[in-house]
Amino acid sequence: MSKRVKFIFISIILLFSSFMLFKSSAFAQTKRIYIANDDHTDYMWTADETTYKSAFLEMLDYYLNQADSTSGNPSDFQSRFNADGSFWMWTYQKNKTAADFQRLIDRVKDGHITVPLNSLAVVFGGQPAEAVLRGMYYSGRIEREYNLRFPLALSMENQTLPFGVGTLWAGAGAKYSWKGVCDCATSMSGFGNREKEIYWWQGLDGSKILLKWNSMLGYSNQSIGGYAEAFNTSSIVDFVDTDSTFKAKYPYNVIGAFGKGWDNLETYTNEFITTAQSKSNLNRRVIVSNEIDFFQDFEETYGSTLPVRQISFGNEWDLFSASIQEYSSRVKRAVEKLRPAEL
Repeated sequence: MSKRVKFIFISIILLFSSFMLFKSSAFAQTKRIYIANDDHTDYMWTADETTYKSAFLEMLDYYLNQADSTSGNPSDFQSRFNADGSFWMWTYQKNKTAADFQRLIDRVKDGHITVPLNSLAVVFGGQPAEAVLRGMYYSGRIEREYNLRFPLALSMENQTLPFGVGTLWAGAGAKYSWKGVCDCATSMSGFGNREKEIYWWQGLDGSKILLKWNSMLGYSNQSIGGYAEAFNTSSIVDFVDTDSTFKAKYPYNVIGAFGKGWDNLETYTNEFITTAQSKSNLNRRVIVSNEIDFFQDFEETYGSTLPVRQISFGNEWDLFSASIQEYSSRVKRAVEKLRPAEL
């Protein structure tokens, strides 16, 4: 190879490398706002078991159809829906045909429907460790049977988060979690000024989960930091892009605003698609999210520089449900004492 050819070859390589570095840098600087249609089940709060079953089936069918109808859109603007528990998937499998369930599994695999490891959003601190693990058994069985993974685990609305739950989740295969609180019926405070907005939540065994838990800057559970962050879907995009307090606390270009269902029984909307289309511009991408895509992007972009925290946020509502056990056990013990007394 002549010197001239070598020079041209090296120049092409350098030019290509410079272009790729510029492209990578430009991508890192472009703001990506992930908005997720996440349904908060709040099981038995609004209706009975039969009504919730109907809601699960109808909502999943609705968003499966929406995924089909938007499949020709650019990826950022395709429909995605996020259930907050595998109980949705279990209900669908038990009440639909095998072909229907395979259709759901296919959409879980291609990222248009998200199902977490946990069965429902519950107060985890009120459960023994075995119960937390058993709550993920069904998801684990589906993982093995259909060759997929559920990397997300959730604890919603409750103002606290017990330390050991993260270790149990991570041991079961979870990599990511987001927390939104209610700021209601609580003696806790400080939700509007959390120390860290996103970090590696590490257990005593060294396991870790990437946890997004934003400060409740809107002072409402229907704003950032609540369990329905994207309830006002269009306005939350502008808020996270322009609010000075949020930007100071969250200095990252990969942003997530999750949750629409709130306490409502059913949520049917195409608002996430239309908002992503209308709010995207040269300076920001607004992406209809399955939540996992946000964490993957954030981990790749910022994961190596994030703080690691070993911290417990304690129990509160968990203690209310745990205290019921003692009352019910006291009744059981009293009944048992009746037998020898009768003898």
